[in-house]
Amino acid sequence: MKKHTPLLMICLILTSVSYINAQSIAHYFVQMPANMIPTIKTETRKDLVDFYQNGKSAVMPTSFGGEVILKELSEDYLFIQISENADIQLKILPLNDSTRVLVMVQTASAPLKHSTIRFYSTLWEPLSQIAFPSLTYRDFLDMEKGKVLGLSDHFNDVSLRNFIYCKFRSEVPQVVVYSSIKEDIRPEIKKDFEPVIKDSLIYDWNKGLFSIIKP
Repeated sequence: MKKHTPLLMICLILTSVSYINAQSIAHYFVQMPANMIPTIKTETRKDLVDFYQNGKSAVMPTSFGGEVILKELSEDYLFIQISENADIQLKILPLNDSTRVLVMVQTASAPLKHSTIRFYSTLWEPLSQIAFPSLTYRDFLDMEKGKVLGLSDHFNDVSLRNFIYCKFRSEVPQVVVYSSIKEDIRPEIKKDFEPVIKDSLIYDWNKGLFSIIKP
């Protein structure tokens, strides 16, 4: 019997890992470490998921007297409003055939929306080797169209702030990125720039990397 013990242990470990990786996003939401989402207790998270899955209004009070609303929930995606000016998204993304990673998107509006994206293992361990592409306001300008319209010099003369809002899609490994440019651009130059501002960018995830989807 002792001869088979190592093999048995390996099988048990692999079974355990497969079980962990097979969980839905609701499971990972409930299992999140308390310090990552301190205003929403574990029991509250369980109740929110239960209410949503049973077709009830998924609204619960937070620890600080506010209100939290679970707005979207699928097998691989969750969207929760944690205050009037903040929300959290959780998404499962496949890293390879047997491994998945978790994405946490925290968005604040003050008043322009800006998202912070972090990656974790299915045990909520930070994954610093995975990162979302760094974007500037120029990524949201159609440079070729700008050349046609004679705006190239304007691109070099102006400096715009770039707050981005990221919204993952349910059931597919994609994220839509929106820029604050239209809301933030100075009125005196908005008319010139508006024709070349891209409303959004779409990125596809494939084995740990994000690549832009060309329109």
